[in-house]
Amino acid sequence: MIEKLEQYNAVLEKVIKELQNQSGPGKLHENSLLLVMGDHGQTLNGDHGGGSPEEVETSIFAMSFKDLPSLPSEFDSSSCEPSKNICISSIPQLDFAVTVSSLLGVPFPFGSIGRVNPELYALAVCTWNLDDDKTWNNQDQTKLEEWLQNYANVLCINSWQVKRYIDVYSASSVIGFSSEDLFRISDLYSKADENWSYTKNLSSYKNGSSNTSLPVLKRQIVAYSNFLSYVAELARSKWTEFNLKMMGTGIGIMLLSLYCHTLAIKKLNKSYGVSLLSSRDSGISFGLMLTFFMVLIRAGSLLSNSYILKEGKAANFLLATTGIMTLRYSFMKNKMLIEAAIFLLLTFIFRIAIEVGLYKQAATSQFMSSSSSWMLGISISQSLWTYMAEIMPILALIVLGYFLYKSISSCCWGIPKYVIMGTILCYFLVALHWISESNILDLAHFLKGFGKNCIPRTVYAITLVQLSLLAIVPMFCKEETSNCRGSLFVKMMSILSACSSTIIILQGKQGALVALGSLLAGYCMMRLQGIEQHTVSGTAGISILDPLPVLQWSLLAVCLLFASGHWCAFDGLRYGAAFVGFDEFILIPQAILLTIDTFGFSHILSVFGLPLFVAFPSSFNQTEHKSLFPIKLFWIFMVYGLITAITAAATILCVTIQRRHLMVWGLFAPKFVFDVVGLILTDLLIFVASIYYFNGLEDRIGNAELRRLW
Repeated sequence: MIEKLEQYNAVLEKVIKELQNQSGPGKLHENSLLLVMGDHGQTLNGDHGGGSPEEVETSIFAMSFKDLPSLPSEFDSSSCEPSKNICISSIPQLDFAVTVSSLLGVPFPFGSIGRVNPELYALAVCTWNLDDDKTWNNQDQTKLEEWLQNYANVLCINSWQVKRYIDVYSASSVIGFSSEDLFRISDLYSKADENWSYTKNLSSYKNGSSNTSLPVLKRQIVAYSNFLSYVAELARSKWTEFNLKMMGTGIGIMLLSLYCHTLAIKKLNKSYGVSLLSSRDSGISFGLMLTFFMVLIRAGSLLSNSYILKEGKAANFLLATTGIMTLRYSFMKNKMLIEAAIFLLLTFIFRIAIEVGLYKQAATSQFMSSSSSWMLGISISQSLWTYMAEIMPILALIVLGYFLYKSISSCCWGIPKYVIMGTILCYFLVALHWISESNILDLAHFLKGFGKNCIPRTVYAITLVQLSLLAIVPMFCKEETSNCRGSLFVKMMSILSACSSTIIILQGKQGALVALGSLLAGYCMMRLQGIEQHTVSGTAGISILDPLPVLQWSLLAVCLLFASGHWCAFDGLRYGAAFVGFDEFILIPQAILLTIDTFGFSHILSVFGLPLFVAFPSSFNQTEHKSLFPIKLFWIFMVYGLITAITAAATILCVTIQRRHLMVWGLFAPKFVFDVVGLILTDLLIFVASIYYFNGLEDRIGNAELRRLW
């Protein structure tokens, strides 16, 4: 740091020397003013984004190359050293924009409420001298009067602009200022304006004495300064002060809800014999401890703006950490080594996808320009990567469709079978839609008109019909099966397949790849759940549940948000997704499509995919009674909601602590909005998923048992 400061100090010395050499009468820099400033300071530790004085204050260096007459002492707050030709003062950053605007002769910024700084203004127009004891002559008096007149004119325009802004703000703002504050502002401005009329009339007389005009001009400047100072102080009190009581109340309510949420899970565990303890030594399981520390680490990371910017990478790192621990247990038991290795490989792939997603350049044909040829539009001169970017998403759709087809042939019946068949049809339409947008295949020429809007709208319509069937038909038709796991799996596949086609077509070509990756990751988590636990023998009615897979699923949801090209900022929304299938802006459809695109993978599919950990038996615990299936599902929903709520509470607490941070409105506040909206959406989706999955369970586990659960 010392070396860098010395380097720039040498640069500054060269600039000053050049200006001095060309600052004589008639030379290039006769009327130049040198300004050197910083945008923020920093602490001794290098922090520069917080609200401490060391961080929010910075330095400004101003230098004029003329002999300057004296500035009136009432307008000069600096401490000068005449022997060194140096004066040290301070200027509110609020005043900088209007001061530089006045020096450049450009209009004041409309939203500025600062005051033109008299010291910088005097330095620029050559009316400031370091020698305060100098005896003034008539020429100096004339120059001083001229400067005061000019400065009063500038403050007049400055005050008019501030008054205009306050009027517009008060008329358009929901909160605005109180009537008393507005009356006080109007009163100060009216008095200054009336005094200005008298001052202008006095200065219009050519024979006016300087002894008379100087005090009048000074009083006028003081009147405008009082008005501007009052507005600035009022704005600081209204705009930079936070209602700590309301913020504390909100945090208290959030913490109370977390406490109630935790008590509900504890009561559920106690009522149904669910245990989070290790069956070997009745101690706290490693999975529970790891889950606790992972949630704590992620919550603490939200205090840093850097970690919020890299939230996807941080979540991926934590997910990979849990994968390494799972791989360790796989080696210890010599089981599920392939699943553990595949899971770690997927976390690495998601890490790359997150990096690409931050640039909104997921695997699409936009990587490189392409041209067609006579044979299937494939040109040898084109990069292999371009063809892979076109073909890989379609191959991913084929794999997803094949998986759905196998699920139909093995365990699907009735309405779910037709729902999944509809999804396979949608996948075919999505592939046609991508081909219609491709520049590689000549087939795109025949689909240009049809594929742009008709195919997406057809997919939306099929999805709406699928969801309607899944919601309405179970009310009138009861399932005749005693296989709880099979029924739960069919329901899960039906709802996930129905939602997936719309989400994939909105996401673009990376959507199919993200969906396939999340499916493989979920399969590995399902197979590896409970690997840390030891089989319970001779313990009837006890089910040991591991929260680690739920945490992994939550971290995977965060990774999916960032891997699909989103991030927690308003410019992280993919607004183009709202116009897939539409050429014109229609508020409600576009809002729905944008919401589905933003929260599709990270919230909708993640919540409805939670039964994955119940629908398949754990490879390490095959003795669960069927009555524990809905209890385990309900417990998973509760734990997933608790993890999401803890993250949102941590965000609320962090944005409160960092309310003075430099990035509070650019980073912390958008993160707060996204997490709160995500929490509300998660709770709503868990409620809907509970109704969907628990409907019909009374025929298989008994009405009394289900009523007790609710």
